[in-house]
Amino acid sequence: MTTELSRIPRPQADRFSGKKKLFLVPNYVLPPGATEDGRELVARYWSEVRDSVSSLERSLGAVSRVYHELICVDGEDGLAQIEAMNPNGCPFIRAMCQSSASLYALEDAELVAEHTDWQRVLSLGPASQKVFSMALDGYQTTLAARFEAIGERIADEIEEGESAALFIREDHRIQFSGGVQVFFVAPPSLDALKRWLDGFFSQPASGE
Repeated sequence: MTTELSRIPRPQADRFSGKKKLFLVPNYVLPPGATEDGRELVARYWSEVRDSVSSLERSLGAVSRVYHELICVDGEDGLAQIEAMNPNGCPFIRAMCQSSASLYALEDAELVAEHTDWQRVLSLGPASQKVFSMALDGYQTTLAARFEAIGERIADEIEEGESAALFIREDHRIQFSGGVQVFFVAPPSLDALKRWLDGFFSQPASGE
């Protein structure tokens, strides 16, 4: 079950007492070459994510576990990786880990490496249809395996009554266990940010 609420009335919040709670935050990073309005939108998005998660914590309990896609190590080493891949979201994630939460490894390093390798092959645009088909199948298979492993890890590791936060791409296909109550964090600027990104990536490349 996914609840798309950032402010939950107390009587409703009491229904989730003693249950596993996951605050699901869509990951959005600033693309290279972003304009000033794009930078402002991303900054506003992460500021509103902070406010929305804080509201959820007041209703449902402080986050004690933080997970982030592609991170395979705990603690400070994992935070250093997040800072490199998600610099806009990292200050908030680091603040959570300096308060009530700790960062935990989410993924298997070997599976992530294999998935990334297939992604690199596809990005090169193989001339051979056979190689392209192999790379596409490898990419899709490892992506599905990653999502399945993430769902299992979260269900296994979150304790009853505990709140956790997951930072991951919005188009994930993770099937969460029925024992995990998922709260989708959708700040007011999310739609505007997605529209801006759609427009940014639909622009013709320089020189075309």
